[in-house]
Amino acid sequence: MSPEAFPKGFHVRKTIAFALVLTLLLPIAAFWGWLVLSPKPPLLDGVPFSPLVLDRDGNLLRLGLSEDEKYRVRIRLNEVAPEMVRAVLLYEDRHFYRHPGVNPLSLLRASAGMLGGARRMGGSTITMQVARLRLGLSTTTLSGKFAQMARALQYEYHYGKGEILEAYFNLAPYGGNIEGVGAAARIYFRTTSGRLTRTESLALAVVPQNPVRRSPLNGPDFEAARARMQMLADAEDAPGGGQGATASFGASGFALGRALPPLRVYGPARLPFGAPHVSSETLPLSRGGEPVRTCIDSGLQRLMERAVAGFAARGRRYGLNNAAALLIHWPSMEIRGLVGSAGFSDAAISGQVDGTRARRSPGSTFKPFIYGMALDQGLIHPQTLLPDSPRSFGGYDPENFDRVFRGPLPAHEALRASRNLPAILLASQLRPGFYGFLLRAGVDLPFSADHYGLSLVLGGAEVSMRELGGLYAMLANKGVWRHPRLYEGEAAGSAVPLLSPEAAVVTLRMLEDDAHFVRSKEGPVPLRFKTGTSNGFRDAWTAGVVGPYVLVVWVGNFDNTPNPLLVGGDVAAPLFTDIAQALASDAGPLDDLVPVQQEGLNITRETVCTATGDLDVSLCGDTTETWYIPGRSPTRSSGVFRTILIDAETGLRACRPVPGRTEERVWEFWPSDLQALFLRAGVVKPPPPPFSPECGPEAGVQPGRPPRIITPKDGVVYQRRLSDPERSGIPLVASTDADASAVFWFVKDRFIGRGVPGEPLVWHPGDGAQMLRVVDNLGRAAMQKIVVRTLP
Repeated sequence: MSPEAFPKGFHVRKTIAFALVLTLLLPIAAFWGWLVLSPKPPLLDGVPFSPLVLDRDGNLLRLGLSEDEKYRVRIRLNEVAPEMVRAVLLYEDRHFYRHPGVNPLSLLRASAGMLGGARRMGGSTITMQVARLRLGLSTTTLSGKFAQMARALQYEYHYGKGEILEAYFNLAPYGGNIEGVGAAARIYFRTTSGRLTRTESLALAVVPQNPVRRSPLNGPDFEAARARMQMLADAEDAPGGGQGATASFGASGFALGRALPPLRVYGPARLPFGAPHVSSETLPLSRGGEPVRTCIDSGLQRLMERAVAGFAARGRRYGLNNAAALLIHWPSMEIRGLVGSAGFSDAAISGQVDGTRARRSPGSTFKPFIYGMALDQGLIHPQTLLPDSPRSFGGYDPENFDRVFRGPLPAHEALRASRNLPAILLASQLRPGFYGFLLRAGVDLPFSADHYGLSLVLGGAEVSMRELGGLYAMLANKGVWRHPRLYEGEAAGSAVPLLSPEAAVVTLRMLEDDAHFVRSKEGPVPLRFKTGTSNGFRDAWTAGVVGPYVLVVWVGNFDNTPNPLLVGGDVAAPLFTDIAQALASDAGPLDDLVPVQQEGLNITRETVCTATGDLDVSLCGDTTETWYIPGRSPTRSSGVFRTILIDAETGLRACRPVPGRTEERVWEFWPSDLQALFLRAGVVKPPPPPFSPECGPEAGVQPGRPPRIITPKDGVVYQRRLSDPERSGIPLVASTDADASAVFWFVKDRFIGRGVPGEPLVWHPGDGAQMLRVVDNLGRAAMQKIVVRTLP
């Protein structure tokens, strides 16, 4: 067809049409290219969230401010209550799942309403609001609105609907510095976003459109907006109402004209501050909006806080101002309760200091582990007789707390009565020793074993309540030590076996008696605990096992102020018992699990001599039963009960049997120093009668215990002054077996003098190292090396 065949002006119109199409397509193509090639816009990356700390059940303990001073809790879409999702979609963007980020119909309706003078209606979709909130867009101008729509389309291109809706629930403003439904739910309603009720959801849905005037706390328009939302939701739920994205809200019982459902609103000033020492410690661990879920049981925590506060209130008049308590669930090693002081906000007692982390002298609370090690190493069983008498350990001269020595005691009684000398004697025999035991249990000991020496047994090293609680939990866990955990995800470390299961369980059995228990619904629960008092009356302790828990209590002052009332058994033990009884009464089942732990272990009940603890009861008239570890507990005899020949006519010891004249009798042979202690306690242990003169040389050297040199002390360097020779003498004292009546002292072969067992004989030594020897009148001997230095 020739050009002349086309109508006149055809080419012009074609060119214009092409230009118009091109004019329309080029911006679209350019915009599409921008969508495809532009960087992915940020959604929640880089948004600072509030740190928060939860208890083991997810209840809020503490909520902090984000880096930009907002309350903003990070949540996922599946953590938002369905009622809240439906309320927001109904109120903000019911076509959210059907538009590409911009809803032209909503924009036209909003524009028409504004031109017609109607109430201002928002045309912004949820995606547009996310773009404005996340990118800080100003949308009060036409250009700003177009930028918002462009960004909304960009977000829809790069992200899914679920991601965008999740961002909205994290960024939407809810009044003041509260952003996101997670923070709003926590602050206004003391709940989580996933537990919001229908009423709460409808109330929150209206806030973001005008967070100042609709603040649930004090917004003047909040109730009116809430009422309109309630009517909208009820209309939607009515028969024939909306479907799909605005599915039923559920029956509410709300009818037009009736009062709104009640709604209790809190505020930031009433945010929880539970377990303050725990939340202060763990709050910095909450990063990126992820909460720290602690192991704290809020019910147990409050129970302990009440007990500690009550103790402080009662003790304040006596100068007992502060205390701390720690509760460990030993089967899981979770810290279920932690009270770091008697008042977190009390500056007078430095209440913000966490007493469970402070390192203090533990007094005698280490003693059960000495006995556990002694059980494991075959040194004792619970009825083994231990001497509570004066002794020197390389120049270390320990005393008992009451400065009284009670003589021989069964091991279990020596432990429960907290006698120092038996514990130190056992510690001196442990191989390997107690220092290495503590290191393996994670106790921080900054000095060497030589630095502490045997004073470690009596609290010579400092320990935290958490370390001590871990040690007592080790006993309950059959001798296996594990690190106590304060929060989920905390590194637990490796399990470390410190004692055999048998030794651990028997140690707990040694701590129980009929006098200390609490009553639960299931029956009496034994309290297996040990008290402790630090040197100088600065710390009072009680630590022990109560059913499935280990409880540690400390009473004292953070500034180390001494108080003569700070005695473990007098002030810490009553607080320990108060908390234990509260646990038994209010904390649900409190079963005694130690018998369960004992099942299947190599532990038996054996009959032993009551007076000596010997398994051989052939000469013993009074017997008792004790826990015993076959193959490990000692079988040796003490030699106290012996059969001797007595001349019936003279009452003296005979050397040989004479029919019709001599008879066998069982006699108790106690060392002279223990006899003196028995006598001091009002118990007479008569020595055996002397040998008859008829024995003559036949008496010879008799079997029995050799003398024990009490002074001079082994390992001590003695000094004498030439300027004061009269006061430079050294007393020589020896303990002997029961049948000895005299001792003879020698330096090498040179005779010094004769003495009486247990009484001093003064000796004026020469200079240098000398070998001292003592022989009793029955020929039994002992030696000891001493060193003397002469001073001017």
